[in-house]
Amino acid sequence: MAEQPFAAGALLFDLDGTLIDTVPDIAAAANRAMASLGLPQRPEDDLRRWVGNGSRKLMQRAITGEWEGEPDEALLSQALESFFDQYADHVWEQSRIYPGVESTLQEFHDLGFGMACVTNKPERHTALLLEACDLSRYLSIRVGGDTLKVRKPDPGPLLHAAAELGQRPRNCIMIGDSVNDILAGQAAGMPVLCLTYGYNQGLDLAASGPDRLVDHFFDLPRHVSLAPGN
Repeated sequence: MAEQPFAAGALLFDLDGTLIDTVPDIAAAANRAMASLGLPQRPEDDLRRWVGNGSRKLMQRAITGEWEGEPDEALLSQALESFFDQYADHVWEQSRIYPGVESTLQEFHDLGFGMACVTNKPERHTALLLEACDLSRYLSIRVGGDTLKVRKPDPGPLLHAAAELGQRPRNCIMIGDSVNDILAGQAAGMPVLCLTYGYNQGLDLAASGPDRLVDHFFDLPRHVSLAPGN
């Protein structure tokens, strides 16, 4: 028997690892920042595992080579400033939109869903990236990792996005690729659809209890339906 779709008025999308494979440009910017400080370069595979918890945590891991590394604060501040500038200048060079994203977002738009991007990426880079790849036409509402004082897995960014869309949290669906997205959606009282191809940091996504695991972005329309009155 086919799974019944979740009815909603709005869809909240994570960015990195969900809509766009951004690691190539993030990795290059991180390594340019490391080089500027005379620090060792890190393999892209390591940086791919380390993304998902915000820029500060990424650079902590890049500097120390450890998951929970704690570098000197002054060095970390220098590395972050350099990374932010490098990434802003090279945000859309090697990154690519995942297959099916553009056509599916267009389909959701045509159906009448409200849509927002909720990411732990800083607002500055989120806006630059979405404008560069032209996904901003679907995602005019954006909540970045520095929009509020909290970030995913805290539910605050999701609740903020729901309010901006004029929707109750229970009338929204969180769509992401990581445990952070699952936990944030659950705490916000939203169904969570989790894509399996993104940046899951090697964790078992099913263990966190998303409502659905979805292998391809273009499969999403069969899992959601527009709620009456939207």
